[in-house]
Amino acid sequence: MRRSELAQLLLLASGSAIRLYEWQRRFLDDESRFRVLVKSRGVGGSFLIALESFLDCAMNHNYLVLLMSYSMKQCLELFRRVKELVGSFQGVSIRFCGEAYRFSAVVSETRTRVEFPNGSRIISLPNNPDGVRGYRADHIYIDEAAMFRDDFQLKTAAAFTTTAQRGRITLVSTPKGKRGWFHEAYQAGKRKKGWSLHSAHYSECKHISEEEIRELRTILTHTEFRQEMELEFLDERGALIPYDAILACVSDYTPEPERVENPVFMGIDFGRYRDSTVITGVELLPDNSLRVVYLRELRGADFGQQLRVIEEAATRLRPVCIAVDKTGMGLPLYERLASRLPQTEGITITSSIKEALATTLCNLIQNRRLTIPADATELINQLSMFQRKLGKSGTRYEAPEGAHDDYVISLALAVYSAIREPRRGVAVERFWSW
Repeated sequence: MRRSELAQLLLLASGSAIRLYEWQRRFLDDESRFRVLVKSRGVGGSFLIALESFLDCAMNHNYLVLLMSYSMKQCLELFRRVKELVGSFQGVSIRFCGEAYRFSAVVSETRTRVEFPNGSRIISLPNNPDGVRGYRADHIYIDEAAMFRDDFQLKTAAAFTTTAQRGRITLVSTPKGKRGWFHEAYQAGKRKKGWSLHSAHYSECKHISEEEIRELRTILTHTEFRQEMELEFLDERGALIPYDAILACVSDYTPEPERVENPVFMGIDFGRYRDSTVITGVELLPDNSLRVVYLRELRGADFGQQLRVIEEAATRLRPVCIAVDKTGMGLPLYERLASRLPQTEGITITSSIKEALATTLCNLIQNRRLTIPADATELINQLSMFQRKLGKSGTRYEAPEGAHDDYVISLALAVYSAIREPRRGVAVERFWSW
């Protein structure tokens, strides 16, 4: 009996209505040591990781599975899937190859570990290459592998963690540009060199309806849809900031506005092309670097609601300056905000001002003087797609056609207000040439 058949039997015995898709069956039945799965969003990759991990641990003594995620938040979310699956299989009995099996496991108090009566374990970890080195794993899963910073360091750590017992490594992710370990493994899989390549397109998943796809097309740009759903590795040509430079600024932390002790500067981009506004707060650290401590997008909120949220954020953060894009429809909002918060400063974004904002932000990132939380995925995504375009009328700094740059502009405004703060003796003219 194939492992996919055992998995389906177990699901049926637990009362689940899930029927495995063909791509899931192919994945489960592949015993290759190194596998890579490129997938659309929402196809069930995390479920498959949890299911296969459970099967391997339940059927093997002293088997160790490590689940790696790019942030602590994602680590806990993936482990929640494992915990739910373990709970649904608790006490289930099936017959396999003439033998009766009863499945049970214990979730430890650490919230990220499952222990089985046979000595096997599933441990969920955030991205930390050094943290992996203390284990001897039978299988390591790297979930959303394209999102990992320091991924080549993780590659080395994972390779040696699985070497002693010829352990397995599985990379699972949606594409994120033609860079990094995930793209390298994908290319090797295409050439059938070392990696077994699998794919999971949304069209192979009946739980994703045509109506949902139509709705996604209305809220995602063409570029975003190609990357997130059509399994395309998009080229970085034209991008202002290399994706590796962005990831080098990413750190796994949760912003805590109430605990900020250093000066804070806010940037606000009022939405034009869609009904949304983005608010960003950055903390100026003693070494003159900046750290994102507040990030919020408002969708579907009227002007009154937006102002209330901004005032609440200002009360929590006590910003030295609030830089607001007052271009076009942002002007009335700026005027109302300035009447309530005197530290508000309006910025009319001309082409030259936008170039200064963009290049200053780019310089900060490339010099690693800006820290971004790992779970700020929309900000990271927009930064990676933000482009410098050369045309007959000059150079433009903007998102690709149909894409959005509201997170980027909000962050750039916050950075602007921090860099040019006169208390630090930095004149506006110095900012433009920095």
